[in-house]
Amino acid sequence: MNLTSNGATQRKRIGDLMVSQNLISPDMLNEALELQTSEGGKIVEVLIKQGHLTIDEFVNFLSRQPGIASIDLAHYQIAKEITSLLPVDIVVKNEVFPIDKMGSLLTLGMVCPLDSATIEEIESTTGLRVKPILCSPNDIRGAIKRYYPGALKDEAVSSEDAPAPEEENIPDAEPDIEEEVTPSKVESGLRLGIVVRMVRELKTLPALPNTVNMVKEAMEDIHASPNEVAQKIILDPPIAAKVLSVANSAAYGFSNRVDSVELAVALLGLRETYSIVLSAAVMNLFEATKSFNYKKYWEEAMNSAAACRLIAQACGRGADKSIFTSGLLHDIGRIALLETAPGDYTKVDSKLIGGELITCEQEILGLAHTEAGFELAMNWNLPQEIAEAIRFHHTPEFSEIAPAHVNIVSLAERWTNELALGDVDKFEIIRASQAQMQKLLIDESTASGVFDEIAQMSQVHFSWDGE
Repeated sequence: MNLTSNGATQRKRIGDLMVSQNLISPDMLNEALELQTSEGGKIVEVLIKQGHLTIDEFVNFLSRQPGIASIDLAHYQIAKEITSLLPVDIVVKNEVFPIDKMGSLLTLGMVCPLDSATIEEIESTTGLRVKPILCSPNDIRGAIKRYYPGALKDEAVSSEDAPAPEEENIPDAEPDIEEEVTPSKVESGLRLGIVVRMVRELKTLPALPNTVNMVKEAMEDIHASPNEVAQKIILDPPIAAKVLSVANSAAYGFSNRVDSVELAVALLGLRETYSIVLSAAVMNLFEATKSFNYKKYWEEAMNSAAACRLIAQACGRGADKSIFTSGLLHDIGRIALLETAPGDYTKVDSKLIGGELITCEQEILGLAHTEAGFELAMNWNLPQEIAEAIRFHHTPEFSEIAPAHVNIVSLAERWTNELALGDVDKFEIIRASQAQMQKLLIDESTASGVFDEIAQMSQVHFSWDGE
């Protein structure tokens, strides 16, 4: 970090600076440094993950630092000779962007201008002195997409789609450091950047202890079949996701995508399946469930998956087992957010559904469960049709890869949510679902029959031993 005071440039590690301002304790910093040494990551992210620091506190901390200017990157055109100063891998990895160069001084847009380790790395790489300027993560990502087309793998754009900098009606890069990025914009961007990265780094999700016991017993039973084990695993959506992730990982190299738990267990074998379940079980589920209604989440997932199966049969897709899996995992992003940012996610009203839930999640965390689930699905290498259903089940009109698949999940969730509210008008709900029904070629008469089956099915309370 560069702090200017009376013309003198000082360097101080961001962790030490937060300790000196009583934002964290020395013990908290030492604990975070130990975790950073073993697992990597930025110190601020580690502190947030450990619960020692909130995003609100960090944003307020940044706003109090002297000598830290800020800028809105969208207002500036950056010359090609400036963007070529930094390799794209450094830009993406560190969430930085070169803005200007005067002599040996490089003006650098940063999500965290107090990150002295990144500044030192870039100074070593370029041989230039770095002058950091605060930018929101959204602005940094937008600039990377514009000037380094295709650099962000999850948001790749072609050079044809990327606007040519010289054609944009944007002033040259002579940044006015008095132009401030609004606190709300920085806060929203920091929330999004940090939560997305933490979700991407999430290695596992908690297992219900009963799942471990059931799979262990099945593994020790010489008469147990892979299909019987699979039927036990699908009762636990997070573990079902993990089993599918492993089956689709490069380490196994299966020629085709594994899109059902039954196939995953058959390919992996009972012993490997048990090891996956066991590894997830070591996480402390009970701390999370104190403030999150896991039973309600589980029942909703099972109801949606069962409804997906009924709708799929009605539109001639009953043989596609991945549709059931998609229904089971469609809200897996809620568990990802709970594990990633438990303090913030417990502020989300658990009674909210649909668009209201997404709006609340975005306001509190900067990220909805749909995007968190999609990040997790991509990180775990799940089949694209399942990832799309997770991402677009609230907005099926945006699906491009598997629109029928996504519309089935969307319709299943809508109907099961409405039924959960009680005292519903079936025909009003069916009329409100015409867009999805047309995509699936389901007429009102067929829809009425399926709706009745789902209503009858939703009265069944699945056995759950988590209480």
